[in-house]
Amino acid sequence: MQKGFTLVELAIVMTIIGLLIGGILKGQELVNNARITSTIAQVKGVEAAVSTFRDTYNGVPGDISGASTRIPGCNANCNPPLFTGGDGIVGAINWESAGYLPQLPAAGMPNPATAIGDETELFWIHLFKANLITGLTSDSLTSVVTPQWGVTHPAAKIDGGFVVGYGDGSVPLNSPQTNGTGVAGTVLVLQKAPNTRPTATVDGSMPLTPGYAAQIDRKLDDGNPSTGYVQAYGKQTSCFMPFGATYTYNESVTQKDCGLFLRIQG
Repeated sequence: MQKGFTLVELAIVMTIIGLLIGGILKGQELVNNARITSTIAQVKGVEAAVSTFRDTYNGVPGDISGASTRIPGCNANCNPPLFTGGDGIVGAINWESAGYLPQLPAAGMPNPATAIGDETELFWIHLFKANLITGLTSDSLTSVVTPQWGVTHPAAKIDGGFVVGYGDGSVPLNSPQTNGTGVAGTVLVLQKAPNTRPTATVDGSMPLTPGYAAQIDRKLDDGNPSTGYVQAYGKQTSCFMPFGATYTYNESVTQKDCGLFLRIQG
C-alpha cells in the first residue's frame, strides 16, 4: 500500500515554502530600498559637485569659457560654444521641442561643441575632469560618442540615468501640472535613455515605479508630483492621478511609468 503525506507534513512543507517566498520578497524590497537610497545620494552628490565647481571656477559646469585652459586634463573640445559660454546657463530646456532636453544629436556631441544643447554633455565632462564625479569617461573629447549611461552620462542606481539642462519654469511634458510653475534652474532629469525626451506612451517604459518616485520625492522634497523642487512626469493616471485639488503618485501601480525632474541649483 502506497503511503502519502500526512496533513501535518503538508502543512510543514507549505510553511517552509511560505517563509522562503516571504524571505525572497523581503530581500528584494531591501535591495530596491538600497537602490533608492543610493540614487538619492547620487542626486545630492551632483548638487555638491556643482557647488564645489562654482566655488572653484566661478562658473557653471558645461558653460564656463576657457575650460580648456582652466580645467585639468581638458582640451579645446572642453570649451562651450562661443555664443553661449559664460552666460550662467547649462544648455536650455524647451519642453515642447522635438529635440527636448539634452538637445543633442542622436550621434552625440560634435567636436568642438557648436550648439547650446552640447553644454548638457560638457556639464558632465567638466565635473569628471575636475575630479568631482566618477563613473564616466572623457571619450567624447576625442571623438563623437553616442550618448550612453556610464560613458557620457551617469547611470542611476535605481534604473536609467541622469541628463541635465536649465529649466525656464515652463510646464514639462507629461507632467501633472496644467497651471503654475514648472521646475526652474539647473535640473537633473531621471529618465530611461540619455538622448530622448521624457515621454511615456508605453507601459513600463520609464525608470521608476510610482512608489519609487514617491519615495525619492518625499525624501528630497514635498512628496507631491506637481509641486516643489522635485516633480514627476510619466504616464497619465498611472504615474500620478488627481486627488481632490492636487495630484498624488499612484503608488498602487507596479509598472515603471514615472520619471523625475530634480532641481539641483537655482
